[in-house]
Formats: sequence, structure tokens, C-alpha cells
Amino acid sequence: MSLNLEEQFHAAMLHIHEQAARLKPPYRATRFRQLVLSSGGKAAADQLLASTSASDGFTELFLRGRENLKLSVEYLVLQEPWKALFSEEQLAVARRRLQDVGIALPDAVT
Repeated sequence: MSLNLEEQFHAAMLHIHEQAARLKPPYRATRFRQLVLSSGGKAAADQLLASTSASDGFTELFLRGRENLKLSVEYLVLQEPWKALFSEEQLAVARRRLQDVGIALPDAVT
């Protein structure tokens, strides 16, 4: 696993945070941003995927409109090239959370 890919993933995690802040109404996921900045994007995603339930952020995005879950960690980790950073179990958790609320998965995911 390339550190460079992890650095790019970290930037992608910060990017979904910025995108969520531009929603109407904005979602400012302060704890998410702090977690990413203190632990790193990969470790933050690992922690969120290890939880037995979806995060408050997942719920907040859903409440702002189901399509906003495309800004969720779950949606991000299922995309190329990021999915190479995660285990099959982690990807299964992400797929299940999205499917449970009726979200179409990113194209590259089966």
C-alpha cells in the first residue's frame, strides 16, 4: 500500500467535509474534521467503519437528502482507487450501510 495513496485519501476525506459544508442547509461536521486531522483520513475511516452503527454524520447527510450520502465515508471508500486501502469486511460494512437506505453504490463496486 502506497503512502501516497493514503495521503490522497486523506485529502479526499477533507474534500467530502468541505462539500458537506456547502450543502443547503450546510452540514459542518466538526468532529469528523477533527478526527481526520488528528488521526489521518485512513485511520478515521477505519474507526468509522469499525463502529456497529452508522455515524451521526451519515444520519445528518441522509436527513439533508439521500443523494447527499455520496459525501459519506461509506460511499468514498467504495470508489477507486480508495477501495484498495480497505479490507473486504470494511467494504462490506460500507456497502450494507448504503444499501440499507437505498443508495446506489458507486459504479465500480459489485
